Amino acid sequence: MGLLLFAFLDIRIDKNVIQKSHFYILAANLIVPLTLYSLLNLFNHQLAQAAFITALAPTAIAAPVVISILKRKVEYVAFSLLLTNIVIALLVPFLLTNFAGNSSSINIWSIFYPVLIVFSIPLLLGQALKYLLPVVHSFLTRFKDDSFYLLMGAIYLGTSNASNYLRTEMNQSFDIVFFIGAASFLICFLNFKFGRFLGGKDFSIEGGQSLGQKNNAFTIWIALTFISPLAVVGPVFYVLFQNLFISWELYQHNKMKS
Repeated sequence: MGLLLFAFLDIRIDKNVIQKSHFYILAANLIVPLTLYSLLNLFNHQLAQAAFITALAPTAIAAPVVISILKRKVEYVAFSLLLTNIVIALLVPFLLTNFAGNSSSINIWSIFYPVLIVFSIPLLLGQALKYLLPVVHSFLTRFKDDSFYLLMGAIYLGTSNASNYLRTEMNQSFDIVFFIGAASFLICFLNFKFGRFLGGKDFSIEGGQSLGQKNNAFTIWIALTFISPLAVVGPVFYVLFQNLFISWELYQHNKMKS
């Protein structure tokens, strides 16, 4: 929440936030996993499930933080976060009918509530400080760029946890794990690239982050609870590749600044 608070300190809420490209990104977030499942299921059902749940993840809660550090439009990614998380949370029970067979036990509110809390509290607090306590708002804004170091720490922890899971928890054959890892890499690479294309010239970076940086905690929980432990490997690999790409983005940004 602390990282999001820094990201939301200067956010502006108005009708111009919503762009057509938001809905293109949402469509891609739904069409890509369904297409991957349909194609890969012809060859391997477990690979198809892992690719599906990996690609289905909505925009990450931390995506506005990265965009804030990159000095791009936080409002764009914030709306994408809300849109994709709400729609996918509503559709998950229907979609998983074809992949898990026990979707009736999924509580939509339990999926969306954590996202709503983590998103809304920093947003409301940032707006309250901006209009009610401008001195405090101005003070915190001076440290906004220092959130970079907190983000790098979060990336390191996420990458370490993902690596540890792959080393200690997996007892599957190397072949299936390799193919799931390869699929996750391709999904990650194409999401960032295709998202930039969908965002257009005005929101290319924002579009890439909205489609590429995913809420993997959500899909890891879905995979563990409703699909299989093997399906978790897809989102776990995605954490690694996503964090590597974000680290590269931040490196390039700092390189340009200096």
